[in-house]
Amino acid sequence: MRLWLTRLGDTRARQGATRLLAAGCALGFLVTMAVLQVTGRGGERWVFVLIVWGALVFLPLWLVLQAFQTLGPALRGHAAAALATREDRYARPGSAAIVVEELFARTVVMPRIATPVQAARAREGAVALVARAARHGDLLGALHRATARCALGVDAWVREVGRWAEVEAADSIQARWSQTRALAALAALTRTLLAAYEDAAADRLGAAGGQLGVRGFDGRSLAAFLDSALDYCDDLSLEVEVPRWEEPPLVLALPPGGADPEAVRAAWQAYADAPDPSRAALDGFLHTVLPERERSLRGLSSS
Repeated sequence: MRLWLTRLGDTRARQGATRLLAAGCALGFLVTMAVLQVTGRGGERWVFVLIVWGALVFLPLWLVLQAFQTLGPALRGHAAAALATREDRYARPGSAAIVVEELFARTVVMPRIATPVQAARAREGAVALVARAARHGDLLGALHRATARCALGVDAWVREVGRWAEVEAADSIQARWSQTRALAALAALTRTLLAAYEDAAADRLGAAGGQLGVRGFDGRSLAAFLDSALDYCDDLSLEVEVPRWEEPPLVLALPPGGADPEAVRAAWQAYADAPDPSRAALDGFLHTVLPERERSLRGLSSS
């Protein structure tokens, strides 16, 4: 219930709750009219019944839902602050979701071209990946692999999109939007995963222990790279003359055998393009980034 209430700060969640409320009130109206007909009290009172369900039930509850536009983020912030000192905050799906969604709200600035759909997909993907990492038994190791693989996917994708936009879509801003929005969502997800990794690593390794190793950035952090990628998505989508992507190649240490950047990109694109509900596409992305066999290998190595 607490997680559901915190999510009402999101426009799509409030719209979904409003649809459920409207359906419930419509059903209540129909049931009330059916009872009146059966009991012989007459159907001429339908106006009165409609006023009761519309003005006395639906309208007050709808106003409460709209209040969560500001109450939802405040509730999430309070809940995340209460969980901040708990070492098991990533062990339970509900508490992990609250923490990850608060990290998304604090660390990610979505590009102007992105819609609420891309923000929701990035947030949902980050929550699901953190939950999957926790189930792997080695939260830090799994988060490190997931963050690095997604970051390498962003790096390869942003270079390809930049070249494609410069050569093939130089005269059409609209032609770049689909690719750019999906790229922005993956960059936002990766930025959230990085924040979750650093937050979890700080508990075990101290404040300086949660830095994901990056080479080739002249001292710049991975967070700065991802922020630059998000800014570049706006440049691609809003600038007539496509600017070049000037960042040096991203180099991250990863164990062998993981998914290559192209596989991560393809799995994310399938999820980003899938209609709601998209559980199957999300599961495909999760399996690409954190395969189940890695969990099995982890269990064998620790037994």
